[in-house]
Amino acid sequence: MTKGTQMFARYTTVRGDPNKIDAAIEYVDGQARAAIEGTKGNLGFAVVADADGGRLVGASYWDSAESMRAAEASLADTRAAAADALSGEVSLERFEVALGFRHSFPARGATVRLARLELDPARAEEAISLMREENMPRVKGTDGLCSWQLLLNRESGSGMVVTAWESQEAAEAFWPTAQQLRARAADRVGVRFAAPDDMTMVRSTVRLD
Repeated sequence: MTKGTQMFARYTTVRGDPNKIDAAIEYVDGQARAAIEGTKGNLGFAVVADADGGRLVGASYWDSAESMRAAEASLADTRAAAADALSGEVSLERFEVALGFRHSFPARGATVRLARLELDPARAEEAISLMREENMPRVKGTDGLCSWQLLLNRESGSGMVVTAWESQEAAEAFWPTAQQLRARAADRVGVRFAAPDDMTMVRSTVRLD
C-alpha cells in the first residue's frame, strides 16, 4: 500500500456443509463477486476456502470505512444467499488494512495463511510501527510469497496477518522466521497470536496499492 492511502476489509465467513462447498464457491465467486465489485467504493474481492471443513471466506476491500458500512446493508441478500448455498451460518469481521504489499496475484490453489492476533488497543500504533519497521523488511522478497497484510480493528484490538503463498511448501519454509517475528511482537508490544489457519485461494482481485 502506498503511504497515506487507506483501505478497509470485511471478512465474511460462512460455515456449513462440506458437501455443498463447490456450489457455494461457484455462487460466491460468480454472482456474489459481481455484486460486490460493482458496489461503490469496492477495491477488490478475495475468495478462500477450506473444503474439508466446509468453510468459505469472502474478503471484500473498500476505499473507506463509510463505503464498507454502506455496502453491508446493500449486500445483505448476497450474504444470505451464500449461507443458503452452504446450508451454513455467517459471521462478519471488519478491519483497517494497516499495512500491506503484493508481489503477485496468487493463483487458484495457492495457500492463504490467516494468523489471528489480539493486542491492547492502546498499543495499536506501536504494533503497526513494529510490523512496518521490522516485520515487513524480513518478509518482503521471500521465495514463494504473493502478498502480506496486517489487518487491525483498532477498537477491539483484534486482527490478522494474512499471507498468500504460491504453495504450502513455501509457507512452511518461512514458518521458522514467522515464529521469530511473532515472538518479537509478543515481547515488544504484547501481541498474542493464535495458531495459523491455512485455507486455499479461489480468486483474488484485491488491489494492494
